[in-house]
Amino acid sequence: MTAIELLYEAETDIMKNIVRNLSLGKDDEADWLAGRLRAFGSLSVDNEKTLAKFSERIIGLSKAEVAEAAKEALSEIEPQFIKARKAGATLLDALPANASPALRNMVKSYQGRAVQGMNYTMQTMLSKAGELYVQSANKTSFLVLSGSASIDNAIAQTVREWSKNGIPSIIDKAGRKWSTESYAQAIMRSTVRSVTTDVQFTRADEYGVDLIEISSHVDAREGCAPYQGKVYSRNGTTKGYPQLASTSYGDPAGLFGVNCRHQSYPFFPGLSTKTFPERKFNETAYKNSQTQRMYERQIRQSQREIALFEKTKDKNAIAMATKTLERKEDKLKEFLSETNRKRRYTREMIYDVL
Repeated sequence: MTAIELLYEAETDIMKNIVRNLSLGKDDEADWLAGRLRAFGSLSVDNEKTLAKFSERIIGLSKAEVAEAAKEALSEIEPQFIKARKAGATLLDALPANASPALRNMVKSYQGRAVQGMNYTMQTMLSKAGELYVQSANKTSFLVLSGSASIDNAIAQTVREWSKNGIPSIIDKAGRKWSTESYAQAIMRSTVRSVTTDVQFTRADEYGVDLIEISSHVDAREGCAPYQGKVYSRNGTTKGYPQLASTSYGDPAGLFGVNCRHQSYPFFPGLSTKTFPERKFNETAYKNSQTQRMYERQIRQSQREIALFEKTKDKNAIAMATKTLERKEDKLKEFLSETNRKRRYTREMIYDVL
């Protein structure tokens, strides 16, 4: 389980607390809103306790994922340095990777960045959960008093909104609203991507190697595709090779940017054989990968919706949500069959971890 998956579960459990509180006192419509607002303090305590059960593990997983990313990145390239030296390449005498102060400090720095970001996300989620509860109680009361819906139906409407959007967590400088999950994903993906690139480049510097070959993927995004399978000079010091600075490197949507899956591998002229094919942007493959992720998110949202409705004990709402989930799963199966893509069950799951 990843830190993001565990955070998603923490958010789901907090939302369950909200639904459970909204579902109380339904027999007295006249005093329902006042009663729910009076329960705000006890709900806040419940939410704090819920998050406390998750927070230490979320932080631990965040640090572990950064360390593991660095370890995997080094394991991809270290054997190539050793092989090249045996083949006659002139390299600097680098310390073993696990003894390199630069690498060790780098990993710690990125772990600190991940921890800071996740702590901020969790605390913001906690405060926003209280706001969401009050807004939902007021909205439910308005729908009931206006005759637009019963309390059960009004709560069902809010639950459907939550399952899609989660708890609004962050508003960035551009005014965009981020859900808890999307903001945390951005933090972790950016951090993992950065530590992967930086430890590989630092290790190459320790060996005195300038050239790198870029891996390639059929469904690479447009900002990365033109550079796949090519060899670049990282520092611009090797004649005859284009500089890495001439690519989209440095752009968040470019090579080695956020969500980029490309790796770099040391390249030794006269000794190395190019490993990866050069590929142009395949718009169909890229769009198919994005469509699959959309279906996976929708399935997870429906699973969460069912879990929340179970707290209301609204059998009709549970039945409707279950049918919706089945339809979404059928759409995904049909799409995968048409595109010959592999189903990724772990991307569709929510977990019951407590």
